[in-house]
Amino acid sequence: MGEMIIERPELGKVITDIQADRWSVELPFAYYVLYICSHAYDMRERRILNDNEWTGWLQWMKNCFQQGTIKEHWRRIESEKWFDPSFQNFINKELMVVS
Repeated sequence: MGEMIIERPELGKVITDIQADRWSVELPFAYYVLYICSHAYDMRERRILNDNEWTGWLQWMKNCFQQGTIKEHWRRIESEKWFDPSFQNFINKELMVVS
């Protein structure tokens, strides 16, 4: 599904009523990046990732929020509550403050 929406962003209207003019090529990719971050966060919460693995993921996420445009996408996406509250709090308290 993620690949399909990245290839054809207009398909996003199937799952959300975001206006077509807001569906840039970047938006589906931003959701995908955030989904990957959410998955890594969940694995850490379940103690699947060890400290070293989590440190690597955390640095990768910090780099994305500091160097890329993901923070701008998060500001738009976060208010729509697509991610679980614990992950949203993590992003807002740990990653948005470093960007």
